[in-house]
Amino acid sequence: MLMNGVFATSLWAGTVLTLAFASAGERQVPRVDLLPMESSKEPWLTPNIDFRTRYEFRNTDPFDDSQALTVRLRGGLLTREIFGFRAFGQLEATEALWGDYRSNPADDSTDPYVAGNTVIADPTNFELNQGWIQFEHDWFRLRAGRQRIIRNNAAFVAHVGWRQNEQTYDALNLEIDEGPFHAAYAYSNRALRIFGDDANDAPPGAPLLDFEGDFHFVDYRYEDEDMTVGAYFYSLDIENHAAMGESHSLGIFVHRGPVRGEVAYQFGESSLVGDGDYGAWYGHLAYTKPIGDASEVKLGVEYLQEHFKTPFALLHAFNGFADVFVMQRAGANDAGGAYHGLTDLYLGFTQKGLPLGTTFKVFGHAYLDDRLGTLYGYEVDAVLERSFSERVSGILKAAHFVSEERGFPDATQVTLEMNYRF
Repeated sequence: MLMNGVFATSLWAGTVLTLAFASAGERQVPRVDLLPMESSKEPWLTPNIDFRTRYEFRNTDPFDDSQALTVRLRGGLLTREIFGFRAFGQLEATEALWGDYRSNPADDSTDPYVAGNTVIADPTNFELNQGWIQFEHDWFRLRAGRQRIIRNNAAFVAHVGWRQNEQTYDALNLEIDEGPFHAAYAYSNRALRIFGDDANDAPPGAPLLDFEGDFHFVDYRYEDEDMTVGAYFYSLDIENHAAMGESHSLGIFVHRGPVRGEVAYQFGESSLVGDGDYGAWYGHLAYTKPIGDASEVKLGVEYLQEHFKTPFALLHAFNGFADVFVMQRAGANDAGGAYHGLTDLYLGFTQKGLPLGTTFKVFGHAYLDDRLGTLYGYEVDAVLERSFSERVSGILKAAHFVSEERGFPDATQVTLEMNYRF
């Protein structure tokens, strides 16, 4: 197995990061003096409310149209810090007010499930979304329990925040900050997916409820006023999904001025690969050009060699809002043999300061395989965003994909949502 030695390597990396920061300038780990607490104006319990209502229309050939009107409520309580310790608990509930859709791509274990309809991945659900305890002092923080984890630009490890049900991790997470330096190590053995507490949990069907296995996330970043430089190592052994299997990704990124570049190499195992083992490259280059004070143009290319996969990513944020390639980027399937890597050429424009405080965004994509020999199709996305107040915001989003290759059917998606956070 490719995982031989990976656990020891990741644990060693986390230990080295901790020791490196502790020894910088002969610094010792600060002592926490257990003295009586000073009076604090922070309440013993702070409530956290996050409410979203969304209408979504989606059609993917050859399935029937789907329409969903859903509401999602997250309610949590954060304790006051006591000698560096605090805790947080959060419940999450999603309900379908209009349920003319199929809420997962695999089986009828979630509700609503209208066979023959296009997938809108927002099933009804009630579950513990987060529940953690942490200790924080000076330059480090250690958090244990079910928690949200987002790394860098969310291209590899994230929370799938676009869907109503969030992806969270049962994990131990260590973060270290010292001036311009940031390091982090997390270990998780379970990722709770977006399909809810009633979703199927075992083969032969797809494991919709969770991913189980051993997951290691190691990150290092240096940033100052002019530049950010980072490196990462993500080791995933997903034991209950043979196609996603194992993946071990080592990458670096640089962000300076208007340019951000990233490159990574991944090796692993998958049932989609003939002999099981593979190695693949990833690259992403983006250039953002401000135009005046309220506009900008963004030009970029993202490249995933065949078999490169990012099953824990915020997939909706990459390769178009129509979500045509999410299953392939996650490593779940190869579109019946039609998928041979992905090259995403994109151009975007953003205009802020429109009437009523609205922001408009538009993006165009051209999708090709990893050898630039096959055109999968084109996509156009448009977004209107408005903040009504510090706590209330709205978004209208539309996307349309036109296919040029079998395996990737035409797709249309329109969403209108309101968010309230307290």
